[in-house]
Amino acid sequence: MVTEILLFVIGVLVSAFGTLIGFGGGVFLVPILIIFFQFPIEVAIGSAMCALLPASLITSIFSYREKNIDYVVASLIQPFAMLGTVLGAFLVAYIPVLHMQALFALFVSGTGVYMLVSHVQAKARKQGVLYRINRLPTSFIRKNRPKHKAYRLNGTLVSFFGLCTGTMAGMFGIGGGFLQTPIMIKVFKIPPQIAISTSLFLLVITSLTGISSHYWLGNVDWVKSAPLMLAFAIGAVLGKILKQKSHLHHPERLIGLGLLLAGASVITHIFLKYEFDW
Repeated sequence: MVTEILLFVIGVLVSAFGTLIGFGGGVFLVPILIIFFQFPIEVAIGSAMCALLPASLITSIFSYREKNIDYVVASLIQPFAMLGTVLGAFLVAYIPVLHMQALFALFVSGTGVYMLVSHVQAKARKQGVLYRINRLPTSFIRKNRPKHKAYRLNGTLVSFFGLCTGTMAGMFGIGGGFLQTPIMIKVFKIPPQIAISTSLFLLVITSLTGISSHYWLGNVDWVKSAPLMLAFAIGAVLGKILKQKSHLHHPERLIGLGLLLAGASVITHIFLKYEFDW
């Protein structure tokens, strides 16, 4: 009973933090379930996908009322993200667990380091990969009149980005939001609040697709997932309240720190669980 209560409380906190910075929280939940609650990695990923659904629904309702969702960007990303989510879910069944955990840890840690480094480099430089990507030909210009914002996009690049994030979501149960939010902000120069809201809206369909795929593969345990779904729903409301009362000017820094912690926890788990011949 104590374990269930602790898991519920952690779910609320993880969801609130994920809602606050715009990527759901699945990237934190998966290593927590593996290390502290001994979930098999496949079940942990399936449970994370289930937990993300109610949280993303709640935050999307709030964002719809605030007119912060860019539905054109979402429509470019989502079809390819759904394809990637299915592909990622099937890759889980064929990639050895140890290899998958190592890939997850390295990828998340690398992304965290990049977010921290890019935050420190406050002065924009007119060079590097991100600058070149941002200078690709523009397909169209998006305008958010209620927020008085405008930005330009390359439709092909946005769709390819959706495929990549969807694959990561299906493989690691992370919803893809931790990639979508910072890349929307840094690569496509979408205003932070619109990027966060659009990313959380995308989680609705991504999580539905992921749940279907992992359920078909036998990775969803509803007894374990149902309390997490309730916890994440409560956490989403709490995160929205905190966001309204705080002014988060640099979400990239919090995202980077969180990703480093998540990556470090998985690496620790690998060394604790497996014996290596040096």
